[in-house]
Amino acid sequence: MSTRHFPEFNSKILLFGEYSLMFGSMALSIPYSKYTGQMSFDRMAENTRSQHYSVKYLLEYHHFLEKAGFGDFLKLNEFKYDIEHGLILETNIPISYGLGSSGAIVASIYHAYARNPLTGPEELKSVFSKMESFYHGKSSGLDPLVSYLNKAVLINQLGRLETVEIPAKAKKGKAFVFLVDTKSVGETQPLVNWFLNEYKKTNFKNSIQNQFIPSTNAGISNFLDGNYKVLLPNVKALSEFTYRNLEPMIPETVKGIWKNGLETNSC
Repeated sequence: MSTRHFPEFNSKILLFGEYSLMFGSMALSIPYSKYTGQMSFDRMAENTRSQHYSVKYLLEYHHFLEKAGFGDFLKLNEFKYDIEHGLILETNIPISYGLGSSGAIVASIYHAYARNPLTGPEELKSVFSKMESFYHGKSSGLDPLVSYLNKAVLINQLGRLETVEIPAKAKKGKAFVFLVDTKSVGETQPLVNWFLNEYKKTNFKNSIQNQFIPSTNAGISNFLDGNYKVLLPNVKALSEFTYRNLEPMIPETVKGIWKNGLETNSC
């Protein structure tokens, strides 16, 4: 059995820029270490193909990479050999939760089998977008990039990538970010399709461009500056806009809390 060690890769959270990123807004995505994915060798397999549930998916992904011509920059023969000798993937990242489960897989495989690993964020994102297309049909490559670099990634107003540091504490005002687990899954593609169809409507398009995107961009700048006193009004504006205009995106389990927060100014 191989003693080779594979690193863990974190999940991600897209803090700002969901959907609006498709139409020119800034976006900020950060690593989330609560959930991870990691390849390893099954000790029970003894240099044979493991019975672990992940093997089926690794083989399917290998087949996709081979057919799509990734052999030029991925060591696919070595990848297949390792699968046949006990390679498995263990992950606790929930699927269809928006936490980048497929991104962590792509990052893991690229780290292990890239022939000449790239270092530039733009180049990596381009490769990752093609690798992740197996899972989503079309991918920006941002999720694998955040997992691979294990750094917060900003898409700035020029559409360029930057790795950024998240401020340790507020410079002005007091606030914190937390997550609410709605216990609900959501398939990405149907929601994206709904958004794209709505964007064809002039009023919706104008509201995205004139309200949603400016609040998103301002919120990102405030957050990275640590200026939470100014950030909170922008977050509230995003919250109000989402509640009024993006209702299908909100799980039923939190609609009441969301509405109450807006009405009592406690959002």
